[in-house]
Amino acid sequence: MKLFTSFLFVATVAFSAEMTGWISDASCGAGNGNGSESARECAKRCIKDGAAPVFVTEKEGKVFRLTNGDLAKTHLDSKVKITGDVKDGKLMIAKIVDVK
Repeated sequence: MKLFTSFLFVATVAFSAEMTGWISDASCGAGNGNGSESARECAKRCIKDGAAPVFVTEKEGKVFRLTNGDLAKTHLDSKVKITGDVKDGKLMIAKIVDVK
């Protein structure tokens, strides 16, 4: 009897991106992904209380976990433009700027 071993190779998709949207919190996700005063205050409060910051795209409302979320904590008051790398659904911020 021959023993066959098969290996499954899974390609990890990674890509660079530039996206506009909002920093929210992992508790509320897309619910706080907008510019309303209540969404901004709730995101600040939840992040202060320990929720991880996340990024929510402006057009699609897609939520990305951040691998380096501490960079986002000073950008909770306005819309942001993020340049970074997306891998396995996580976004690593290379650059983040407020959009007026």
